[in-house]
Amino acid sequence: MKIKTNFFLLLFVTTLVLSFSAAASAAVKEVTFFPNAARITETAKINPQCSGNEKCRSTILLPSQADPESFSVSTPSGSRLKIDDIQMKSIIRRDEAKIAELRKQIDKLKTDRKELQARLHALDVQLQFWQMQTKTHPKNVAEADNFAIAIGKNVKKSSQEKFAVENDMEKIDKQLKELQDNLNQAAGSKDTAWEATLTFSTSTLMETTIFYTYNMADCGWRPLYRVEALPSEKKVAFSWEAELWQSSGYDWKQAQINLATLQPVITVTPPDLPAWIIKKRSSRAYKSLLREESVMPRAVMEKSSLDAEENQDAVPREVVKATYSVWSVGKKDIPAGQRQRVKIKDENWPADFFFLARPSQSAQSFICAQVKFTSAVEIPSGEAILLIDGAILGKQNFSLAGTESLLFFGVSPLVSVTSSTLADKAGAKTVFQNKQTQLWQWLIEAKNSGNSNIRLRIEEPVPQARDERISLSFKQNPEPTEKDHNKFIWLVEVPARQKITISNTIEMEAPKDLDLDLGWRR
Repeated sequence: MKIKTNFFLLLFVTTLVLSFSAAASAAVKEVTFFPNAARITETAKINPQCSGNEKCRSTILLPSQADPESFSVSTPSGSRLKIDDIQMKSIIRRDEAKIAELRKQIDKLKTDRKELQARLHALDVQLQFWQMQTKTHPKNVAEADNFAIAIGKNVKKSSQEKFAVENDMEKIDKQLKELQDNLNQAAGSKDTAWEATLTFSTSTLMETTIFYTYNMADCGWRPLYRVEALPSEKKVAFSWEAELWQSSGYDWKQAQINLATLQPVITVTPPDLPAWIIKKRSSRAYKSLLREESVMPRAVMEKSSLDAEENQDAVPREVVKATYSVWSVGKKDIPAGQRQRVKIKDENWPADFFFLARPSQSAQSFICAQVKFTSAVEIPSGEAILLIDGAILGKQNFSLAGTESLLFFGVSPLVSVTSSTLADKAGAKTVFQNKQTQLWQWLIEAKNSGNSNIRLRIEEPVPQARDERISLSFKQNPEPTEKDHNKFIWLVEVPARQKITISNTIEMEAPKDLDLDLGWRR
């Protein structure tokens, strides 16, 4: 009997060992982060297990956030190991030690909270009991005094204990929320994982390294910028960092990290042209002919390359794809649940500084920097801290694309540009002519209170006639440096502690019976 028992025990242990050896030991090798997702490339050493005439099998575990439809696997070129089939199923997740510790802490707090709830219920019963005693009828004054003292004493004691218990429950609720947030950030909100079972067409036992990729949610990156204007040095100092996060439940060790500036295009083919039909309107609702596509089509995902630089602190380099750019930032450790910052670039942009004013709207003048690049750049939308000469202006959204851009750095208190009306009147040119006229006259005054000469760009709107019977004439001193259909532009130099003026006269003539809207300046 003992021999039989030992035989079955040995058989069980052997089966357990084989089942564990059939599972692949994997490592994340490369990650391409998108703003709200990632493309993961892992390698695993497998030793397929075969049983009798059955085909050999091995299993791979994927996090719950993985998209099983995006899973693909390959073997090294020249390998005799061929994959016949891949089966995916959801299983209970196997957590790492730190994830298990978080769950243990959450379970303990939940138990403590239940005990407090029971204590709170008992105190409510006690309070109700003593409050009911107020309805008793004492026999005399002395007994009434004793009742009052006992009721007051016990109600006070129970109320104080209740307040303390409620305070403890609030603390536990806060701790539970923090721990649950940490758990969700580290491992996601699901308690399951994906198990991929690979079936091979060979019966030869061999250890082989395989490569597999998949898309994963609950991870991503966002850009963070520092943009500082340095007018005295005629440059803009630009710094770009990336904040990364992942919630796979496992720490990624020395993985090659790539940052995609934009999510891959969702639609890869143009939409069909609908027929243009003009007919009597019907009451039926019109349905869109366009079809929504999947969030991350595999057709646009780029093939991973595992021959990246070994240096962890390698300078990030940009690779321009057809629809987005990818920055390679070298090998990094990315722990689960923690946000990590990675430096992308630090550089100085030569800039042409000037002041911009639109006096018809405001007396303020804005500090501008015109930057130009030798080749097109792409900086994705993100949060930026704006500074000028070390002084923080604030935070705002920032993005840039192309070979040049106009950047704004707030208002200068030393430069003001005002507009004052000299005339705004209507009348008829002569008694015999059936005409109406309008005259506008105003003066622009630009004042530089600073100690340095400045370059100033002043913009004013051009009145636009929307009827051929309306004629407009302009008289300005000095004449605008530039003029288009939309605005007058003056580019002027204003010496330190001095001012300049620009006079404007605009006359309009139109038929008297033409009912006109003279616009906002009226």
